[in-house]
Amino acid sequence: MKARVLKLILATTAFAFTLSACSDTEAPASHSAPESVKLFNAATHTELPQPYALVSGATTRVEVHYYDADGNDISDELIAEHFTSLTFDPGSFATVSSVTDAKFQRDVLVNVAIGGTAALTVGYGHDEAADTRSFGPYTVTATGAPAARTAR
Repeated sequence: MKARVLKLILATTAFAFTLSACSDTEAPASHSAPESVKLFNAATHTELPQPYALVSGATTRVEVHYYDADGNDISDELIAEHFTSLTFDPGSFATVSSVTDAKFQRDVLVNVAIGGTAALTVGYGHDEAADTRSFGPYTVTATGAPAARTAR
């Protein structure tokens, strides 16, 4: 009799522990969670320095890289099942277009004159809305064309 009661108590405790460990809406973590982002010019593979400056009237292909709490770039492990978004406030600052077969890249056409500014928010998520988590806002300024390099 004591053995049965003890088994019942242990089974009940184990079941209660299992229920408290994970809710029915949580999925098991199969990847690191992004803690920060950096933006890169996808054409030159160079990081865009903050505060961000994009050329007025020009399109820049921006690539988002996600980093874990230790500062490791985890973009490659996230890209298969996640999406990104770039949102400017005001929205008239830039036109943002998706890039085929590059879920973490966006073409950004700056629609305002030199000196115009906006707040940029980077979205991250499991669907195209990319609204699970957001980073920013970051200040972005419309600039003139970069100076041409001359050969020496």
